[in-house]
Amino acid sequence: MKEKGSFEIWRSDNVLSASVTGLWNGSVAARYRSEFIKHASMLLHDRWAHIVYLDNWVLGTPEIEPIIKDLAHWCNNNNLACAAHVYSRNMLKEYQLNKMLVSESNKFELRHFNSIEEAIDWLHDEEFEVRYPEQKVARRFA
Repeated sequence: MKEKGSFEIWRSDNVLSASVTGLWNGSVAARYRSEFIKHASMLLHDRWAHIVYLDNWVLGTPEIEPIIKDLAHWCNNNNLACAAHVYSRNMLKEYQLNKMLVSESNKFELRHFNSIEEAIDWLHDEEFEVRYPEQKVARRFA
């Protein structure tokens, strides 16, 4: 299958952010896992958070599921404290994300938010400093 999905990952202090777009296949998911771990490896000395912007993510083929489950397991074992998913309500998206990420063995807290502001407020409450220039955040949802 031809790649139609993409992503961008960036770090600010102890928060790893990502913006994902398009339809993902196994190849895109594998590249995401590799880049995510590379960026997150700089944060492992302390608890850290992850915020991901998913409004422009279409969904993924079944082959992404074990790859993303593996990434969630890695996060679980490497001090991830909070994960915030930001996207407008979508039952199919929620189903696939929960299938890949929700586990009773998770040590990190995973929450869904409809707005960036709600996600940032929650991360601030959890003592994570999230600072984004407005134009950078706006570009993620363009």
